[in-house]
Amino acid sequence: MLIEKEVLRDKISDVLRGWILDGELKPGERIVELTLARKLSVSRAPLREALWQLERQGLVQIRAHHGATVTQLSEQDIREIFEIRELLETHAAKTIRAAGSAEAKAALRGALADLEEACRRRDIRLFSAADLKFHQTLWEGGGNRHLQDILNDVSTRFFGYELIRDLPHSARFRFDVMAEEHRKLVKLVLEGTEREIETGFKKAFAGFLDYVLVRFSEKPSARRAAE
Repeated sequence: MLIEKEVLRDKISDVLRGWILDGELKPGERIVELTLARKLSVSRAPLREALWQLERQGLVQIRAHHGATVTQLSEQDIREIFEIRELLETHAAKTIRAAGSAEAKAALRGALADLEEACRRRDIRLFSAADLKFHQTLWEGGGNRHLQDILNDVSTRFFGYELIRDLPHSARFRFDVMAEEHRKLVKLVLEGTEREIETGFKKAFAGFLDYVLVRFSEKPSARRAAE
């Protein structure tokens, strides 16, 4: 039955997600379907469906003729993703501001409230989901479906990899700083001029990128070292 097939896929996905986030399957590690199918005592069909599901969550990368690997991004990958995100999210923010859509603004406030709650709870899993949802809400508010598709494609991999890297060190995560930075973004969308949005988003994304690279490298940033 279809329902039983979906339940099996979801169960396999949950197990693999746990292994990835717990570090049993490490970033860049190749996922050998036959080996995992035997280990889980399942056929390869539901396993493959589970892997596709994990790819949509950004935790797995699947390449034709190469199979699946646990998501791993280089510094160059991350920089390029942030370059795309800054450009397109700034455009979406200016579009929302110009359109004055009460619905889009209310949705953004709601997404911010969820992110702030995750920060208050100091829950990195909740924060990761809320952070992605916040930015997706921004993209959707811009009303450009193709822009949304591009950002979903490049950003999902980043947010998945970010969770893999941050989860073991969540006690050191700057929840309060991240909440404040997202509040600034919302204020810019609601009240900023076009120039203020451009300047503010550029500064915010530079800060986000710097913090990501510091966390992932476990080295002090040049900015902080100079302080």
